[in-house]
Amino acid sequence: MFTALKRLWARCSGRNRVARFDAVQDWAARSGFRFRKAADGLRFEVEAASGGKTLRLEWGPSQRSYIEQNELRMRVDLNLPGSLQMLVLTLPLMERLESETFERYTQDAQTIIDMSTPEEMRWLAMFPKADLSFDKALRARFGALGANPAWALAWINGPLGPQLTRAAQDLIGPDVPFVLMTMRGRIYLRMQLDEPRPEALSRCLEVFDAAMQSVQQITGEISPNDAEWASTASTSWQTQLPDDEATDSTRF
Repeated sequence: MFTALKRLWARCSGRNRVARFDAVQDWAARSGFRFRKAADGLRFEVEAASGGKTLRLEWGPSQRSYIEQNELRMRVDLNLPGSLQMLVLTLPLMERLESETFERYTQDAQTIIDMSTPEEMRWLAMFPKADLSFDKALRARFGALGANPAWALAWINGPLGPQLTRAAQDLIGPDVPFVLMTMRGRIYLRMQLDEPRPEALSRCLEVFDAAMQSVQQITGEISPNDAEWASTASTSWQTQLPDDEATDSTRF
């Protein structure tokens, strides 16, 4: 009898895992995105293309120690200047990572930063912070820094700022780890998201799109040659990927 119950539970669990992402798959289909579900039923990928750029969204088990359980990851390669290294994160997370980084290097008496440490932690020890005193709401919820703090300030002072303020009202609570950064020519977003509700995914896309628009303004000031993607940065990402588009399996 016990064996029969185990089999029944396995079948029910399998059906639940399959049905878990039905709403997300429908949302992706309506938006013209490509949806892929992992065989284990624990993860999925969504891809969208526009103007020769591919945006990738993933949801599944966390890849960072500071995010518990499940996380949302987004990235797009915009061929940004390599010097454009900027980071925006929720203030409680910034304070937590600063404390962990300090303890790690003082306790171990290290004088060289461990390159295996995630960039968002290393940058807290390397880069100066941007002054967000111009906006009390943003300053109360987020921190920003970068290799050039003026660029980080310009990034959050563009279309990104209002979207972050709006998202902080319900999507990105004080206890929600959230990271947005530019490096290696890409924009990355990473945040804790327990359940991938289509409404939450849409809101995250709005924040990500605003980040792209803000970067457009910065790259326009740095070098026109590094902003070829600018004309498509503010798209709503509703272009279906070609059927033969290969999936980039590189981990975030």
